[in-house]
Amino acid sequence: MKKVLNKKYSKLIIIQISIIVILTMIFLFVHSPFISLTPNCFWKENFNVSCPSCGSTRCIISLVHGDFFSAFLYNPFLFILIIYLFLLNFLYIINTILNKKYLKFFYPKWWYVIIYFSLWAIYTIIMNII
Repeated sequence: MKKVLNKKYSKLIIIQISIIVILTMIFLFVHSPFISLTPNCFWKENFNVSCPSCGSTRCIISLVHGDFFSAFLYNPFLFILIIYLFLLNFLYIINTILNKKYLKFFYPKWWYVIIYFSLWAIYTIIMNII
């Protein structure tokens, strides 16, 4: 029993350390002069068409600066995905520590991904038409 618990907690610790390292790298990149080296959107420059990830860099920069409304306006689907992943991470921590399955429906399923990316594609098409 103790060995299973230690394995579960060690997995949780590795995931959390990885998330902290990634978030630290994003924070340092946004606050460094290297942010000006990010390339412009290939599709927007050459074809005058927005790609699904247009506004993602500005969305992440706004999130790092705490401007959630602007982040949502730049790329609403990336904003929703980031919020979902933070909530999923929090739920994973709670369920691992308490050894429960609270809000099980919140865990990702294959059809969540299909619906999400379908809506993102439809949004991109509509934004290019407007």
